[in-house]
Amino acid sequence: MTEDKKLKFSFFKLGMASEFVERAEKLGLSDLNDLMTVNLAKLKSHRDFTYSWYAEMLNMLKGQGLLKEFQKRTLET
Repeated sequence: MTEDKKLKFSFFKLGMASEFVERAEKLGLSDLNDLMTVNLAKLKSHRDFTYSWYAEMLNMLKGQGLLKEFQKRTLET
């Protein structure tokens, strides 16, 4: 599967819990592409952001083989 197709997967389709999906929606995120292009500083300053959600998100990215790419995109800017 190409990375572009994978990035269009919704969190629900990836098997994430409804609580994760609901919080992601409050944060303005609906799929992997949204995560891979997010402004991390703005995300962390959002009133609905929690570090437990963030940890779950990082584990999900790791499971999808996207953690290193996420770190590269968000930490090197």
